[in-house]
Amino acid sequence: MKTFDAALKGDALPFGRLIDAIARMCVRRCDVPLRHTHVLTAPDGSQGTVLIMPAWQADNYLGIKSVNIFPGNAAPGLPGLFSTYTPCDARTGQPLAQIDGNEITSRRTAAASALAASKLGRPGARRLLVVGTGRVAALLPLAYREVLPIKEGHSPGPRPGASCDAGRRLAKQRDGGNRRAGPGWRRRTG
Repeated sequence: MKTFDAALKGDALPFGRLIDAIARMCVRRCDVPLRHTHVLTAPDGSQGTVLIMPAWQADNYLGIKSVNIFPGNAAPGLPGLFSTYTPCDARTGQPLAQIDGNEITSRRTAAASALAASKLGRPGARRLLVVGTGRVAALLPLAYREVLPIKEGHSPGPRPGASCDAGRRLAKQRDGGNRRAGPGWRRRTG
């Protein structure tokens, strides 16, 4: 069984292939029951939540994403959320890999957004505004460049001085691009 940790990069999940796969799944469909939610209460009264999210195509693959949400992890300096994704053979149940769920979810979210932009966006769009500074915000320009001729990325954060590295990633990719990280989107938009 292969293991892909948080260092998962574009080589393992390139946006072009990921966007195409999501587009195919929108047509082919799969079974996706409601997620299972379980609350754990520690002896000290702190709580954590476990989410279990399966999806499958009976003749193809079964995927199980598990998410552990523990807000109290901030005190010891740990992330409040950990997740894993396990793809399996749907005919036998055999696990095929163990994948860092945070990274695969961020890449899937950016790819789904790019797929939507390819259908709904202006075909010749060359500029991209990303409002936010998180993990997905940093991936959006890379995903969007697979479907649109993006040359310039703007990534103002919600607070002065906050911006993500979306523009820097855009500038490093293929034929480059320009980056602008603004002093805060509120000042720019209203």
